[in-house]
Amino acid sequence: MKVPYLDLKSAVRTDPREIADAIQQVLDRTAFAGGPFVAQFEKDFATFCGTRFSAGVGSGTDALWMALLGLGIGPGDEVITVPDTFIATAEAISWCGARPVFVDVDPVTYNMDPSKIEAAITPKTRAIIPVHLFGQTADMDPILEIARKRKLFVVEDASQAHGAEYKGKKAGSIGDAGCFSFYPGKNSARTASGWSGHRQRGTRQEDPDAARPWTGEEILPFPDRVERPDGRYPRERY
Repeated sequence: MKVPYLDLKSAVRTDPREIADAIQQVLDRTAFAGGPFVAQFEKDFATFCGTRFSAGVGSGTDALWMALLGLGIGPGDEVITVPDTFIATAEAISWCGARPVFVDVDPVTYNMDPSKIEAAITPKTRAIIPVHLFGQTADMDPILEIARKRKLFVVEDASQAHGAEYKGKKAGSIGDAGCFSFYPGKNSARTASGWSGHRQRGTRQEDPDAARPWTGEEILPFPDRVERPDGRYPRERY
């Protein structure tokens, strides 16, 4: 039996009429960037993940990047993550002007090995990005314990973990922020890329302890928005 490496047609074949109807509604409303369908999906996906907020952005790289910026990560900082991930994880750190520091993965789960984190922490370390890979979450309890002890942020890269759970909590709802991907090749594939960034503690402007409050206006070099012809369709799955 030949198993295709990547079969993007299967999701479309499952409910083609539903997809066509959803796209037609977007076309009828000319809601090509943002709009009511994206706004509703943001609310629905936040509810699905058990988070207070959800914001649609242009790509998963943007979601990671903006989460880090919102936490005040910038030049001179270090962020611990894993090498066994898509380049966007490290790329988002670099875009902030920070330096990615890699720790090895657990040989059984291929996710971040918490026992390697302490040795990688320096006075410049500001955050940890565990990557939930192949629908399986990283071992979050020891990661969070280290982060609390060292006063570090935790940003979950949940781009391949929609709906995955860790001890009763959905991926993306466990750390300070969680980032998802809806790129066609991901676990929850769509016909275009639409990603969500989740925040648990509100905005940095609301946080009186924020070291570097961020509004985004003076930092983002280009406008970011959600543009997807299927802006309504992902909502039906959650």
